[in-house]
Amino acid sequence: MYYLKPSWLTHSEGQKHFEVYSIHVSPDGARLASGGLDSKVRIWSTTAIYDCAAVEGAENVANGNGKAHLYAGPRQLCSMSTHSGAVTVVRFSPSGRYLASGSDDRVILVWEREEEGHDLPRKEFGSHGETDSERWLVRRRCVGHDNDVQDLAWAPDSSMLVSVGLDSGIIVWSGTTFEKIKRLDIHQSHVKGITFDPANKYFATASDDRTIKIVRYHRTSATDMTFALDTTVTAPFEGSPLTTYFRRCSWSPDGSHIAAANATNGPVATVAIVNRGVWDSEINLIGHEGPVEVAAFSPRMFSKAKGSKQLVTVIACAGQDKALSVWNTSNPRPIVVTQDIAEKAITDLAWAPDGQKVFASSLDGSILVCIFEEGDLGYIIPVEENEKQLSKYGGGRDAMHFPESVEQLALEEKSNKKETDQGKRRLTDLMEGKTTTTNGTSAAISTGSATIGSRSDTSSKFATPSANAGADVPLATTQSVPPLQRQAQKVMITKEGRKRVAPMLVSGSSSAPPASTQPVVSTTAAPNHEGPMIEYSEPSNRLPPGGIQTLVVGNKRKLQLDGQDGNDVKRLAAEVETPEFVRPAVLSPAITLSQVRLATPKVKTLLSTDDGGSSLVFEVRNGAGGEKEPTRITLQRKGQLLWSNFVPKLVLLVAGNTSFWAVACEDATIHIYSPTGRALVPTIVLESTPSFLDAAGKYLMCLTSTGTLNIWNMLTMTSPHPPVSVAPVLDAAVYSDSGLHKSASITKCAITAVGSVVITLTNGDGYTYSPSMYAWQRVSESWWAVASQYWDSSGMHSTGGTVGVIERRTDEELKRAGKGRALQRMVKSAMMREGYEVIETTVSIAHLENRIGAAILLGSKKEFQTYMMMYARRLAEEGLKDRLEEIFKELLGPMEGGTNDLYEATICGIDKKELLKEIIIAVGKQREVQRVSVPYAKLLGILDDNAMDTD
Repeated sequence: MYYLKPSWLTHSEGQKHFEVYSIHVSPDGARLASGGLDSKVRIWSTTAIYDCAAVEGAENVANGNGKAHLYAGPRQLCSMSTHSGAVTVVRFSPSGRYLASGSDDRVILVWEREEEGHDLPRKEFGSHGETDSERWLVRRRCVGHDNDVQDLAWAPDSSMLVSVGLDSGIIVWSGTTFEKIKRLDIHQSHVKGITFDPANKYFATASDDRTIKIVRYHRTSATDMTFALDTTVTAPFEGSPLTTYFRRCSWSPDGSHIAAANATNGPVATVAIVNRGVWDSEINLIGHEGPVEVAAFSPRMFSKAKGSKQLVTVIACAGQDKALSVWNTSNPRPIVVTQDIAEKAITDLAWAPDGQKVFASSLDGSILVCIFEEGDLGYIIPVEENEKQLSKYGGGRDAMHFPESVEQLALEEKSNKKETDQGKRRLTDLMEGKTTTTNGTSAAISTGSATIGSRSDTSSKFATPSANAGADVPLATTQSVPPLQRQAQKVMITKEGRKRVAPMLVSGSSSAPPASTQPVVSTTAAPNHEGPMIEYSEPSNRLPPGGIQTLVVGNKRKLQLDGQDGNDVKRLAAEVETPEFVRPAVLSPAITLSQVRLATPKVKTLLSTDDGGSSLVFEVRNGAGGEKEPTRITLQRKGQLLWSNFVPKLVLLVAGNTSFWAVACEDATIHIYSPTGRALVPTIVLESTPSFLDAAGKYLMCLTSTGTLNIWNMLTMTSPHPPVSVAPVLDAAVYSDSGLHKSASITKCAITAVGSVVITLTNGDGYTYSPSMYAWQRVSESWWAVASQYWDSSGMHSTGGTVGVIERRTDEELKRAGKGRALQRMVKSAMMREGYEVIETTVSIAHLENRIGAAILLGSKKEFQTYMMMYARRLAEEGLKDRLEEIFKELLGPMEGGTNDLYEATICGIDKKELLKEIIIAVGKQREVQRVSVPYAKLLGILDDNAMDTD
C-alpha cells in the first residue's frame, strides 16, 4: 500500500490554498469531483493522478515531490464556479449521468456533462491553472433548504436524490425531474450525514441530536412514493461531541451494516457498526484519537484468500486526528493506520469503483489517494456476488433495464400518458370537492358510512357464487332519535353571596351528537310497576365494551398441549376467566348440546333510517311479555304513524331498511314485515335467543346465542346456505402456540348488501363465510399488521370498503392489546436469520393476495380493482414475471377460436379484459417484465395509435 499526494491536486489560487470539504469518484472511475471553500466544483482526471506513481516511484511521490508524469492529457478537466458559497458536498449519480453539489448558499446544483462537439468555455479572466477540457452545465437548481446543505446521497438506481442540512431537514428530490418529492422533519438538530441502503429499501441520516434515523421508502407507483421512519438509533451516540463539521456514514455493499461516524465508547471516539434489521450496535472500531467525521465502505467485497468463500467488507475511517484507518470485518484490528497523512482534519473519503483505491480530502486544501496492491485488503470477488448478497434483502430488482424493441418503448409511452391523465383528473376532482381513489376513479366527499362493494357471478379462479354485480351498496346504518332537550342552567350562591352559573356540557345542548354515538331512549310499560319505565339501549352499530362475549364448550382439540403436563393445563384452565352469558327463558335441547354460548346484548328497540330525504323511525315498546300487555311495533315518518302491529312477546333486537323490517323476540322467534306492515312470512322459529340481528339490501342475518348463523334473502324467500355454526371461528382463538387463552369476544357481526357476513373478534381477526366452499375464511389478521408493508394503521389510504373497515378493526384491537410493537420486533429479528431475509417482501405480496380474495368474496368492486392494480405493480417491481403472466392469462381467457366453459367475462362486476388493459399500461414502464407484457398488449390492441384516445 502507498499513497499519492500530487502538489497540483488542490483547491488553490496562486499561493492561496482553500479548504476541501468533499470528493467523489465517478462510477466509471475516470473522474474525481471535489468541492471546497473557494465555492468551486472541480473535475479531475484520475488517470493523471494514478500516473504520478509510474514516473518517480511511490516513495518520492508519497512525500509530495513528484512533478513529472507520463499522462499527456489534462489533469483538471473542468472548474465550475456557479455556487455563491463554500461547496460542502459533491456526489455523482450511480448512473454516471449527473453530478450533484451542495453548498452553504443553501442551493443544490445538478450538473450534466455536455457531449463532445460543443465549444468549450473560455478560461476566466484572472484564473489560474489549466483551461477546461470538458463542459459541465447546470441542468437543475434545487432550492428547499433554509440553511447550509451538509450532505447528499443518490438512491442506488438514481431514482432519488436526498439532501440534508443545518436546517434539521431531509429533502427527497426526484432523480429524473429533480422536483421536491417530500420533506422530512424528523431530527431535532443539524443533519450532517446521509447514506443509502444498496438494496434500495432504506436510507439513514445522522444528526447532531445524537441519533441516526432509519427511513424506509417504497414505490406505490411509478410516480408516488411512501416514506416511514423505521427506527431511531441512539445508544452509540449518547456522548458524541457536537464539534464535528460532518457525520458522514456509509452502508456496506452487502447491505448488512451501517458504519456511523462520530460515535463514542465512553470517552473514546469510535465508529459504530449498526446491524441491519435489529438496528443495534455491538461492534465499535476503536483507534482514533479524535472524533471521526467520515466512514466509507469499499464498494467491492473481498475474500480472505483466493478461492475462499469467506467474504469480508472493507471500511476506511478518518477525522479530526488527521489519521486514516482501514479495517475489514474479519479482523478486530485495523489493516493499516496512517498517522498525520494530512496537515489538518480529513473531511471526506471516496473509494474508486475497483475497491482498491481510496481518496481523502482535507482542510489543508489537499487531496490524496491511497492505492492498495493485490492481497492488501483481500481478493476482490465478482460484482455478481454483491448482487447475490443484496438479494437477501430484496435488492437488485430495481436495476436499470434497457428496451429491446419498439413495442416496449410504445408501451412505456402509453403508461406515462395514462399516469399524466390520472394526475390531471385527481387535480380536477380535488378542485371540485371530490376524493380520488387509488385506481383513479372519483367519488364525492361524504361524511356518511363506509361503502360496501357488490360482487359479480363468475366462475373463474377468483369467482364467487353470488349473482349480484354492479355499483357499491352501503352497509345498513342506523340513525338516532332527534336531539336531546335543552337543559336549564343551574345558579349557585357562593359564600360571599354572589350568584354563579354552573357550567354545562355544550355538546349535549348546542347540537345533537352524531347518529353513530347518540344514545337511544324508549319508553316501556313496566310489568311490575305503575307507570312507564325508561329503558336505555345502545344504537344498532354500538356493542357493549369488549364486544359480545363467547364461550366454547367441548373443543375439538385435546386439552393436552405440546410441552405441557396435566398440572400445567389445569393451572392454565383455572386462570382463564369464564365469561358470563345470559340464558334464554326456556332451556332448549339445542342449547344443551351446543358448543357455543353467546351473551345476549342490550335491548335495542329503536331504529331510524332515511327514505328519500325523509326519516323513518321503527320503534318497539315492550309490554309485559304476554297477551294482557303485548309489545307494540310502529313505523313513523316525520311523527306520522304509517302502521302498527302487536306481538305477545318481549322484543330484544330490531333491524330493517326500506325493503323490510324485522324484530327478534326473547322466545327465539323473528317477525318480518313489509314496508306497509304486512307479514312477509310466518314467524321464523330459531333454536335459541338471537344475539345479533342485521339487515342490508335484501338480506337479513341473525346470529343466535348458540352460535348458529342464519342468512335469508327476503326478495326470493330463500337462504344462500344452510345454518352454519360460528364455533370454528371462536375455536381458533381459544388456543395458540403459547397456551390457553380466554375466549375471544365478538366485536362486530353484520351483513353486507350482497349477502356476505362479516365477523370480527377481540383478537383482531376478521372472518366471512363462503357459501360456495361451505367454509369460514379469515380475511384479516394481526399477522398482516406486523409484517406487511401495505398495512395502513392510520387509515389515511384506506379505500373505505368492507376489507378496509375490517382491517381497521384489526388494527384497533392490536393497539388495544399492546402487541404491535413487540410482534414487529420479533419479525425484524427473524429477518436476520438465514432463509428469512425476504420475509417482509413475501408477506407484503401475500397480504395483497389476501386482500384481492377478500374483496371478491365480499363483493367489494372498488377495493378489488384497487388491490389488483397494487398487486400487479408490486409483482412488476419485484420481477415476478411468472405470477404476473398467470394473472394475464386468467384475465384474458381463451384465445380467439378457443373455448372455456368456466371462463366468465367479468369479475366482481368489472370487465376482465378492460381490467387487464389497465394493468398492462400500469406495469408498462417496468422494463424487466416487458417481455411478458408486450405480447398481451399486442393482443389487446393497446399499442394501436388510437387505443389510448379511445380509452
